Amino acid sequence: MLGLSFALLLATGAILAFPCWRHSARWGYGPTALAGGLLVLLATVTVAFPSSSPQTAPTRIVAQRV
Repeated sequence: MLGLSFALLLATGAILAFPCWRHSARWGYGPTALAGGLLVLLATVTVAFPSSSPQTAPTRIVAQRV
């Protein structure tokens, strides 16, 4: 869930930093390339290291009497 939120934030930032808007016309493609690169990195990490499945059985901790 956190990865999806971060991906949406990066995608929105990449669109807002695109040099066709007046506020970012002088920036060039640097901010868009940076946000796009971070988005690709996030996608790679998400695919390569999937989070553990929530359906796994919880580990039982047994207390021992002394």
